Amino acid sequence: MVKLFLTGRLRNLKRNMTADAHQRQAFETLYDQYFKRIFLFARKHTGDEDEAADLAQEVFLKLWLNQDSFAKHISAEAQLLTIARQLIINRYKKELVRQKAYKSWHQDKSDIALSETSDQSLLEEELHQRYKAALNELPPKRREIFEKSRIEGLSYEQIARDLSISTSTVESQMVKALRLMRGKLLLLLLPFFS
Repeated sequence: MVKLFLTGRLRNLKRNMTADAHQRQAFETLYDQYFKRIFLFARKHTGDEDEAADLAQEVFLKLWLNQDSFAKHISAEAQLLTIARQLIINRYKKELVRQKAYKSWHQDKSDIALSETSDQSLLEEELHQRYKAALNELPPKRREIFEKSRIEGLSYEQIARDLSISTSTVESQMVKALRLMRGKLLLLLLPFFS
């Protein structure tokens, strides 16, 4: 099936070329005689039928385009196999370069992700330190109210009952505590948003 496809494409290519009938006949003879051999050689070295078919077709295209440099005293099979070998080597080299570039890109991507993770950890640590420092700046009673609300998750009513103070006192102390905490923590985050 691959050969039929290639033969069809090659025949279309041959029809479009302006070489004389003798050159076409010689080319067709070489193609019919050596295509399978070149295809098998390429498949052996690539392990892929489609790639082998592409390589075999490319060998005959190079032959057609460079027929003036085709040596008469060296066997056609040897010359065709040499072209095939060189094309295979070139494809291996391109593949190695592609793999090396991919590995480099993947490593760079990993390094960036690691760096971002490290930066994130440093930011979180700095934020935590600033949070603790701001918390320590609160007066003891206000700090206690803040911790009961934000850390323990108690409602204002529960805090008021526990501390025997009014709910409005809890609210006012929370407003003051939150204002201080936001101010201190916002100063840390400003450089990242400017």
